[in-house]
This record gives sequence, C-alpha cells and structure tokens, in this order.
Amino acid sequence: MNPVSSPLRRLSEAPRLYVQEGFVFDDEVRHVLASYGDRDGLTRRGLAWQANETGLSSELPVREDPVLAAIAARIEAVLGFSCTLVEPTFRFRRYERGDAHPPHLDEYTIGGARLMATAIVYLTDAEGGGETFFPRAEPHPVAVGAKRGRLALWFNHRPDGSVDRAALHQSNPLREGEKATIAYFVYAPVEAARVKLAADERPAGKAPASRRFVCVNDGVPETTIRVLREACASRGVSYEEVQAANFDFTAAEPLPPGTLLFRPAVSSSAVRVEQALSGPGVVTFHREPDGMFRDIGPEVSVLERRGISVPRWIWGNTTNRVLLRRYVEDLGGLPIVMKFAGGSGGIGVLRIDSLAGLFSTMDHALASGRMPVLSAYIPDATHYRCIVVGDRVAGYWRNQKDEDDFRTHATDDPADYRTPPAPEILASAVAATAALDVELGGVDVLEHPSGRHYVLEVNFPCFFARARLVGGQDVGGAMIDWLVRKAERRAGT
Repeated sequence: MNPVSSPLRRLSEAPRLYVQEGFVFDDEVRHVLASYGDRDGLTRRGLAWQANETGLSSELPVREDPVLAAIAARIEAVLGFSCTLVEPTFRFRRYERGDAHPPHLDEYTIGGARLMATAIVYLTDAEGGGETFFPRAEPHPVAVGAKRGRLALWFNHRPDGSVDRAALHQSNPLREGEKATIAYFVYAPVEAARVKLAADERPAGKAPASRRFVCVNDGVPETTIRVLREACASRGVSYEEVQAANFDFTAAEPLPPGTLLFRPAVSSSAVRVEQALSGPGVVTFHREPDGMFRDIGPEVSVLERRGISVPRWIWGNTTNRVLLRRYVEDLGGLPIVMKFAGGSGGIGVLRIDSLAGLFSTMDHALASGRMPVLSAYIPDATHYRCIVVGDRVAGYWRNQKDEDDFRTHATDDPADYRTPPAPEILASAVAATAALDVELGGVDVLEHPSGRHYVLEVNFPCFFARARLVGGQDVGGAMIDWLVRKAERRAGT
C-alpha cells in the first residue's frame, strides 16, 4: 500500500527538485528511529558510526531490513528507475542543535554508474533551522524544511547527463528541536537523467496551490521578494505581486476570502493598496480585520502601558532651557538619545553629549515642526533584532557597532545569527509585537551587561530577509505557515 498523502510537487527548474508529504508511515518512522536512532542502537546492530559537526551518521544496509527495503522501493517507483549498486544503503543522520552540513554536490561514480538522484526522508520535525537549502536553485533559492514524513528528491544531473551545478545544497544549522533523516543515493546509468516524473507534466514551480499569497510591492529589496517567493514555492502556495505604483484604484476590488495578503513595502501608496485589497476573510498580519486602517502610536507609550521594559523617555516638546535641563536629569544625565520618527537604518537617531548640543538641536527640531523623543542612553549594551512571527521569534541576529558611531547595524557574519537572545528577551519581543496588534514585527532590544533589557521599537513591516540569507533562519517559511494556519482557523478546517 502506498502511504503517499499528497502529490509530488516540483519546486525548482534547476535542479529538478521535488517534495512529497506523508511519504512514510508513522510506524516506519518509529521503526527506523528505534532501530538506528542513536549510538547504542547502531552499535547493537554492528553498524559503524561517526559523530561530528555534521551530526551522528551511519550507513544502513537496505536489503537486511524489510522496512528500509520498502521505503527504497517506493523511492525508486517515484523515480522510474532503480539503484544499480549491489549493496545499496540509506545514510542515517541525526543532527543536534548547532549541527549543520556545508555546501556540496552529490557528484560521484561507482562502477560506471553515476549518482543520478538523491532522496531524503525526514523522520522528525525541526522546530527551528535544519532546512535543506539550495542556494543556486533557479529561478530562486529553495529551502526544504525538516518535516516528519516528508520526502525531498532531486536529480544531480541535467537531462543531457551533465552535472547540475544548481544541485549544490547544504543543511542549515539546527537551531531548535531535532532533525533525523535517511538519505537514499540512487546510482544509475547516465540515461536515467532523461526520465520525467509525474510532476514534470506541470511547468516547474507551478504546482497546484492550496493558498494564494498576494504581495504588495513598492521598491521592496529584491532579497525580501526572493525569500517570500522561496517560502511560497516550498509550501505549494502561489505567489502574486501587486505593484503599488501601477495599481488602478478604479478597478480595485477586495481579494477573495482565504487569500493571504502582505505588504512588505512602507510607502503610503502601498498602505492604500493594501487597504483596497483587504476584505472579509482576507488574511493578514493584523490581529484585527480593520487593523490596517488604524495608526497605532506613539508606540513607546503603548509598550510602556503594557508593562514592557523600555528605556526611560520623555517628549522633546520645548526649547525652554530650564525644562530641558530637568529632562536631562530625569533621564539620568548626559549623554541622552534623541530620536525622530520615520527613519530607518539608524537615520534620525542622535546621541546628544552636551547641553549646548541639546539646546541647538531642539531649536532646529521644533522650528522644523518636528517633536522627537528623548530617552536615556544605555551604555555597553548588546543590540538584538528579533523577528517575531505570530507567537514566537522566528529569526534573530546581533547587531554590531562601528568605531566612532554609537549606532549599530546588522552584519553578514553568520556568527551573529547563531546564539539566540535570552528567553526573557524573546518573550518581550513577542509581547511588544502583540501590544501593537500585529503578528509580525522586527523588534529591537538592548541587553545591558547587568542582564536588564529594553525594547526600543517594533518595526512593522520589517526587513527580515537577512535572517534567512545569512543566518539560515526560515523566517519567510514561518510567515507563510502562520498565515496559512490563520486562514485554516478562520475557515474551521
């Protein structure tokens, strides 16, 4: 009996990459984990194993285990050709937190047969990280999450028999939970590369989607769009894009119920388009149906009223020198921070080191019709960006400071994405996002050496692609998953 509960889906044009959900039975998963899932089990069966930064691994003979033989036969049935090795094996691998596998190609030849296809069966659900990532996939990178029972299958050669360099893949670092897999390496003559699978009858990347995701774009970074497209493709969700600059409001109609709608753009035009497309049953990251029509603020006061720790602050509402001196004293003395709304990347955030600087800057600010927030300066703090999706932090990184600048910024160093903030910081980030009635937020938090932490702001929408592209954290996938679950809850499915 074939246990497949969903059709084979093709995720990319190159490599020819497919996934199928529910490929193995639960009792098959339990058998493999009970028999080979740890060092003791492998040793009892006389199997050699090794353990390093790529996890615990061992070669499992296929023909000696009826369960493994049945799984291998189903994989070969999907492919339409068999492994020609005399003694084929499954490679079992179990990752602990922090384990990963570097980028590589499955490019090998044994006895004249080439490694034509690689099949991975996921035995556990990884709670964070652990994706099988294809950075060269076309038309965009693809990440396959570790989901119990899922099959990931790809060809390592093009139909003409040449090695497909787009099949380069890696296992992203496991951040939470556990990841266990069995990989079947299918060696065959080069002619097998010409085989077409059932999913190839549809254009690549056009698998039937259970959901429709509509993205409102207006100058959004290409990396943001890439991550969203990748997340949709790996989940069978169709991706559509609306350009705010070309939107025809005379023909605007709300999207159908159940549609997933997201506006990564921050422009006023994009906001108006989002409002025009929203309607009954349309699913967004706003907690309330009319949330996109409300301007919540000033957010620092909202956070403070919800009991969330923020730096001591006060409105910069005056040029009166006596009052300004009193404000400085109330904030703990110089230096203080002056922040103007509307900036990004640290623009509009000033450090004031003297009363003379404060007086002159306030004169200019109020004369220009702007009223900044004055806040206490937190010295020697570590700055975290936490990307909240729904009820959890799906991505994070540590910002760094350049010499001669008190402001911080994100880097391209993967080390800044490996160590999560303290649990209390993660909890504050989730609470701060909920306080603004949204389910997605880029939350900036300062951690003082004393252990105290302070929420600076919640950015919605926010730039999240860096967590995926540098840190390997599947934020885009978490976003799509959250919206899909929200749609299902509303539909009662």
